Amino acid sequence: MGVKVTVFANGKARQVESDQTVEEMVRQMKLAPSSVLVERNGEALLRQEWGERRVEHGDRLEFVKVVAGG
Repeated sequence: MGVKVTVFANGKARQVESDQTVEEMVRQMKLAPSSVLVERNGEALLRQEWGERRVEHGDRLEFVKVVAGG
């Protein structure tokens, strides 16, 4: 098990493994990858970046559900 770090997911503090990727966080939060946008520290991430980006202590992550409609 890795070291725990604190990140802020949609404004709430959360303890996660320091080697966790954004993609793993999306799965852990039970979000559908096809219907969510992720912003990390004010920067929108492309879905293909999620598996490469590891969370770091103090990161501010916003998970936004995308809803289509008219």
